[in-house]
Amino acid sequence: MAAKRSVEITAVEGILRKTMEALNESRTQMYDIMESARGEYNETRASIQELRSEIHRAIGEVERRELQFSQARKQLLKVSRHFDEYSDDEKQRVYVEADRIREALTIAREKEKHLRARRQELEKSLTRVSEIVERGEKLLSQVSVAMDFLSGNLEEVSQQLEGLQARYQIGQRIIRIHEEERKRVAREIHDGPAQDLANVVLQAEICEKMFGAGRQREAMDEIKQLKAQVKVSLQEVRKIIHNLRPMALDDLGLVPALKRILEEAEEASQLETELLVFGKNQRLPSTVEVAVFRTVQEAVNNCRKHAKARRLVVKLEFLDTQISAVVEDNGQGFDEAAVRGRLADGSHFGLFGMRERIELIGGQWKLRSSPGEGTRITLAIPLENATKEG
Repeated sequence: MAAKRSVEITAVEGILRKTMEALNESRTQMYDIMESARGEYNETRASIQELRSEIHRAIGEVERRELQFSQARKQLLKVSRHFDEYSDDEKQRVYVEADRIREALTIAREKEKHLRARRQELEKSLTRVSEIVERGEKLLSQVSVAMDFLSGNLEEVSQQLEGLQARYQIGQRIIRIHEEERKRVAREIHDGPAQDLANVVLQAEICEKMFGAGRQREAMDEIKQLKAQVKVSLQEVRKIIHNLRPMALDDLGLVPALKRILEEAEEASQLETELLVFGKNQRLPSTVEVAVFRTVQEAVNNCRKHAKARRLVVKLEFLDTQISAVVEDNGQGFDEAAVRGRLADGSHFGLFGMRERIELIGGQWKLRSSPGEGTRITLAIPLENATKEG
């Protein structure tokens, strides 16, 4: 029996090694694609900056030509009023010079128009490349997590998940995730709001130049674009702040924060939600509140995206020794056995993250579902153990 088990483990380990090799090769290819996309992103952004400078120079050229044309028109008017006082050569010279300046002004305006159109095309391209980079980073992160959980042999995995070594490895993963999150936030701020603010300054200077040249209509068009860009930047900043940590959770506590989650779910979909609170509502250790909040948030998001449910209920119970929560929907449900298999090997990242977060602070997490019968997620966290962990 032991020999048979050893053969089975060896066969599975061989499969795992091949899977790891395939994942590693895929990760390398994705990394190359990501590097290429980042390079294209940087080149496009540099081209936009260069175009903005060229537009700035083109506006100056248009202003200079408009001033020359205005002076030429005055000279033409003067010649027209005192036609007999000028010789034919002088008249010809004035007309030719005015025509030359008019033609130069037309060319300068066309150049400015072309540069603006080119800038808009590059900005659209930059947005598309940025989305590709963002999706690629998420995919790379998922592949890395999958490789972490696939490494090692089966017997070691089963032992580590039951002992202190599992906690150590989970802690290491958490540290790595935190570092990746910090890098992601720094990159989002650098490539998003920080870059947008630099563009705002340049566009403001362009608007100032246009107003000074009496081109109010074109300046107003630029201001509209500037306003839209500021709104997008503000949304990005708010999104970054909200993703880091909901302010309602720190300021008001767990119950108001959960109410906000359900309100957002109702606003974004046709889902009917209800929050039921039992026991005395009280502030809990930060680790507990964050664990419960993130678990419920993930469950609500899963319900909205996959369950096709009409109603979702969140029950929260405060006791002296523990806090428990239930998230239940009347959606289409799923094959629990199949999902449990994926959950056991860590391949279902959303549910795996829920369970890890709760078990890391000494809590219990349970899943129950079946096709056509909805889904029910239950968690319970002992407050004494959670306080020590915190």
